[in-house]
Amino acid sequence: MLDPRPFAFVFVLASATLFTSQQPATTSPPQQPFGSGATAIVVDAIVRDGKGNPVRDLRKEDFELLEDGVRQQIGDVAFVGAPAEGPVNTPAETATPATAAGEDTATRPAPHSRSGPRFMALVFDRLSPEARWLAYKGAMSCIDGLQPDDYVAVYLSDLTLTMIQTYTNDPEKLRRALKDVASRATASFDHGATTDRLKDRDERGNLLPGDADPSVPVVASAESEGRPVDGRTIEVREIAAVLQATHSSWEAMARDQQGYATTNALIAVTSALGILPGRKTVVFFAEGLAISDKVLPQFRNVVATANRGNVSVYTIDAAGLRVHSKDAETGRAVRAMGAAGINGLGSIGMLEYNEDVLRRDPRTSLTLLADQTGGFLVENTNDLAKGMRRVDDDRRVYYLLTYTPKNNDFDGRWRTIAVRVPNRRVTVRARGGYLAVRTAAGTPMLAYEGPALAALDRAPAPIDVPLRAAAFVFPGRGDSRVAILASTDAAALRFTRDDSAHTYRSDFSIVARIVDARGNVVRKSSQPYRLSGSADQIDRAKRGEVLFFRNPSLAPGRYTLEVAVHDALASRSGVHRATFAVPDAPRGSLQVSDLVLVGRAERVADAERKQDNPLYVGDVLVYPNLGEPIRRGRDKAITFYSLILPAAGAAPSAELEVVRGDSVTRLRVSLPAADAGRIPYIAQIPIQPLTPGTYVLRLTVSQGERKEVRDATFAIVE
Repeated sequence: MLDPRPFAFVFVLASATLFTSQQPATTSPPQQPFGSGATAIVVDAIVRDGKGNPVRDLRKEDFELLEDGVRQQIGDVAFVGAPAEGPVNTPAETATPATAAGEDTATRPAPHSRSGPRFMALVFDRLSPEARWLAYKGAMSCIDGLQPDDYVAVYLSDLTLTMIQTYTNDPEKLRRALKDVASRATASFDHGATTDRLKDRDERGNLLPGDADPSVPVVASAESEGRPVDGRTIEVREIAAVLQATHSSWEAMARDQQGYATTNALIAVTSALGILPGRKTVVFFAEGLAISDKVLPQFRNVVATANRGNVSVYTIDAAGLRVHSKDAETGRAVRAMGAAGINGLGSIGMLEYNEDVLRRDPRTSLTLLADQTGGFLVENTNDLAKGMRRVDDDRRVYYLLTYTPKNNDFDGRWRTIAVRVPNRRVTVRARGGYLAVRTAAGTPMLAYEGPALAALDRAPAPIDVPLRAAAFVFPGRGDSRVAILASTDAAALRFTRDDSAHTYRSDFSIVARIVDARGNVVRKSSQPYRLSGSADQIDRAKRGEVLFFRNPSLAPGRYTLEVAVHDALASRSGVHRATFAVPDAPRGSLQVSDLVLVGRAERVADAERKQDNPLYVGDVLVYPNLGEPIRRGRDKAITFYSLILPAAGAAPSAELEVVRGDSVTRLRVSLPAADAGRIPYIAQIPIQPLTPGTYVLRLTVSQGERKEVRDATFAIVE
């Protein structure tokens, strides 16, 4: 039996006196917010003959499909599209000489033809006025050929993604939407963010006078005054280097912002289309796509999301017919990178810059996006209507190939796909691969999430990396907020040291998803952690704690929190699951949050405080204890917190109980007065009278006839 005398009162704490942790803080990268399997893989394949016409007479045995270089057994092939008007492709057009001399391919029975609604999104990136007009004309040609089962939406990708017109088959609504897009001015990023200003310098870094386009030769002519020799003094060179370095830094930041805005928009559009059956299409009008080193992982996420949802992206270079050679411009930028202040990058930096310049070439970046998702690039033309007709052909005529992978270990890694028709003279286009995860399409799945999501599907759940996680429900006047927390120890993760560069790095990710009582994933969020630093700081980094936090809103119901951590360098994972419930409290009645045992806390400046975070008590942010034992020799008290929303009328009362087995100690507590309809109740009880063991701390809040009870379990150790 516990002696109740040491518990004669409970210390109610003001936020100003709450203790602050001395543990090292963990710096987190930008957060990706919360969003909302079968083993059969479906691949759509576009097959064209030598003249670019659709091939409509192929059977299952004509196809060959390889995954990671291993030939797969194709289970089904379905032809999608109307039968050909007139004779199908003749042997002379599509067969090999051996086939043409023997089998009459024109008599082959065609596979089963399927039909249904076709969905297409027209996405307009930030465009110059001239490019907007060209894109408008090209898109209008697509609308002119609209059929009753075509559904088209119009989006504008600027600083945010704006839906100009939702999916519709009404041509007049779409024409009005396109006129709207063509008339809108978009955000003006630094033009140098997509067109490298090194094109205005020669191979030695000199600013080019006269016509500085790279197609102009470096000799005097009637049209050009030629290129000067490098006669600058060292002082002038140093000043020029500083100015160029300043501009390059600004240019890189502007390019990153543009790249993030565009890739986020494409992920949103492709993930939404992914929930629909069949082949979907995105037509992306742009003058280029900024894929810097920082944006490259996000670009890979676009490709992974599109391929997972069976969405093909067709890229349209809306700059139209380019007067000068882009190859020459790119080549000159690469050759000039050693001058004009860039020679300080070092060999590794120069190689990275080289790749960066190549990705800034519109043909490179836009081709990468199209090729890796089964589309193609329309470029270097002022007649975009012709390209749009080719896109329309792809949407209407294709094959669907279904197979079950021979490799049934869905480990979340990227698998390549190759589709061939070996015995016919045809061209085949198909998506380049997929992430091997047994989850249904419908929410975006980012490339780095694959191994962690695969860990959630394994049985038994992996425990190679220790992981703690919990969900705490906080009431609101609308939907409740749920504080989702997960943590692991950095010491459990792999850190690699590069002795030549005197640096260390780690690479791991955490994925959390919330599953409702019917097994549906209603929320999902994740965060990659790619940490690096000086090699002499590696031991300090290993002593840190990694903390993952989100606070989505949820409707009443019962849920399961599923969290996985994956260490990419060690190829190890850990999984944690916890159930929780969001109460369905009548509006205006007494509501009480979960009882949170506080592990540590820190004071946060007003400018950094997030108003929607329920773990703030005044200016102090509390960090919940996620199951760590409380040590008698280290901890003097148990701090706990609960948010109470009282109903109108008499003030609520509360009682606290400390329970161990059949032993119960009851403590009366006094709640503070409500402030703006809220009572943030935070208090402490001393642990000195508690012997080692497992306890339940129970808070009961009563108001009128309503009573709310919240429990929290903790363990005391020496």
